[in-house]
Amino acid sequence: MSDDRRPSLQALIASFGPAALTRFMRAAAPTFRPGNEDFGSYIPDDAPFDAAQRLGTIELPAEQTVLVVAIHITRDLTSRSGRKVQYDLAKAIIKARGANAGIFAFYDDAGHFRFSLVTAHYYGTQRRFSNFRRYTFFVSPDAPNKTFLNQIGKAQFSSLDEILKAFSLEAVSDEFYKEFKPHFDAIAQSVTGASDDPELREDLALLFVIRVIFLGFVQKKGWLGSARFLQDLWDEYRADHKGQDRFYSEWLAPLFFEALNSPPGAKVMYGAAPFSEATQQILQMAPYLNGELFKRKRGVDDQGAWIPDAEIGAFFDFLFQYNFTVEENELYDEELELNPEFLGIIFERLTNKDQGAVYTPRVEVDLMCRLALVKWLERTSGCEQRDLYHLFFREAGTGDAFDIHQKQGDFSPAEIGRLIERLESVTVCDPAAGSGAFEVGMMQVLDQTLGNLYSRNNAPPELRAKAPSPFERKKSIIATSLYGVEVKRWAVWINHLRLWLSLFVDMPDEHRHSFKPLLPNLTFKVRTGDSLVQRLGGKTFPVRGHAALPPAVKKKITALKKRKRDFFYNESDDYRVIETEELDVFSAILDAQIEERREALRKLFAPQPKQGTLLSLGPEQAELDLARTTEARRAELDAEIAELQTQKATLQDERPLIWSIEFAEIF
Repeated sequence: MSDDRRPSLQALIASFGPAALTRFMRAAAPTFRPGNEDFGSYIPDDAPFDAAQRLGTIELPAEQTVLVVAIHITRDLTSRSGRKVQYDLAKAIIKARGANAGIFAFYDDAGHFRFSLVTAHYYGTQRRFSNFRRYTFFVSPDAPNKTFLNQIGKAQFSSLDEILKAFSLEAVSDEFYKEFKPHFDAIAQSVTGASDDPELREDLALLFVIRVIFLGFVQKKGWLGSARFLQDLWDEYRADHKGQDRFYSEWLAPLFFEALNSPPGAKVMYGAAPFSEATQQILQMAPYLNGELFKRKRGVDDQGAWIPDAEIGAFFDFLFQYNFTVEENELYDEELELNPEFLGIIFERLTNKDQGAVYTPRVEVDLMCRLALVKWLERTSGCEQRDLYHLFFREAGTGDAFDIHQKQGDFSPAEIGRLIERLESVTVCDPAAGSGAFEVGMMQVLDQTLGNLYSRNNAPPELRAKAPSPFERKKSIIATSLYGVEVKRWAVWINHLRLWLSLFVDMPDEHRHSFKPLLPNLTFKVRTGDSLVQRLGGKTFPVRGHAALPPAVKKKITALKKRKRDFFYNESDDYRVIETEELDVFSAILDAQIEERREALRKLFAPQPKQGTLLSLGPEQAELDLARTTEARRAELDAEIAELQTQKATLQDERPLIWSIEFAEIF
């Protein structure tokens, strides 16, 4: 941050107001031209704003202009409140004034403000608007605001491209990752009690980081007594136990595996940790999260390994300098704080540390999801292609993409019902799931589209009456529609985290007191495996349908469907039972393979009718050749049986991925 703008930026955070923003823009943008103008006429009658003021304009090369506008909100501003209405007002002002972009500060009386860059993208050469994008920092005087300070403190306001860099998700994630990676490596290297197993060290470090970050979002919602519960817990521990290296095993373990893994009010044993009475009350009433995230993971949490205090403290100091935003980014609206998509990018880089980051940008994911659904509905719904494109691509056409009169697809009540039925039952499987960009993108597209269809005036009344809440709709989409396979176990854990976070952000506050687990089990939704290998015991399995299997085996596969659905909804709680049944299926397939070869052996040595002379060979030579062929075939079958028996013996350790078994509910 340059020295001349530091005081004005810190003053802006400490006490926001139009005058403070003007002072900062004078210091930060050399071509900022102050000029007050009342923009109150752009405020809709029912909007929660009572003042809108242009503070000036940044004049940029090539006759580009960026408006600087302060808008007062009449109610408390939070990271989630009023995003759409703020967005719409910003777009209306940019369009009316013919500007290229605008820096908008929406603020309340408590000093909270959303600092947004909204840019207009034009269609063709006629400067007609095709869409807008907004990039946002949410700033609070009582929060650390490190991302905002880093990015805006060093921003160059000399061109629109330079301004965009300051509001770039890629730039923000680059800066975060530069600090995050050394902390992660230090945690992994410090893991104690893991002998010389580097994989166990990294696994424990990743699970620790995932759990702490998830709890950062939980405490942000106020579900753990305060928005800084983990920091307070750490301070309480250090007051009497500093340097004793007991925080992970005696303080965090009871939080992770007992308090968050039991219903509110349940009395749990906290071991040797001398929690204060206030902390005990918070732990006893902690939400029942479950969802596998806070169960001990076999092979990692049960190995007696732990993390020393020094590395935990350093990670807490780093992580909690950033704001947690309980909001998933959308295609045209990006929050530049710690949100689920931001973390997906970070963990993708960590997972692919040897190959480079391969996170697919949201715009590309969104396009793929929408196109796939349009093409599928063209074949299965009977609706017109043009209407489907209008439904899924709100920016279609050459006019203003956000015109309230824009077509959204002309569907009859029957077609709406048919579309809802199809979209609520669609199944989507990503064979290279990575850290979950596609799964989350598809969930959002399905959620937005179903919400649109349910809310239409001509939707059948019986459907409108039973329209699910956003939370229930998302949960149903994950349960019914989303599947994935990823060869890297780390990526699967992160994929699960993304889906849990995406669901958690819409979880109603009353759910915090639920006596049932809040998070679904995802073990059988996104799985670890090699999606290209479809062989077991020498048999190649087609992706669609079962290979030639005995009826008893097919019956076992069908029974897995209900067990997996029950497990997802926490109606059963032991995934090992399902894994055992899947292994039984694999074993039965191998048994069938072995029996096929034994039957071939029996036929091979069954009495044969006397063979005649073969051409010029005498009977003795013919019988000798037949014996040699038979012996070769017997050796071949014996070797195959031995190989199959070896596969069966090692099945527990070398389990293949077979689509029609692992995903019996959809293939």
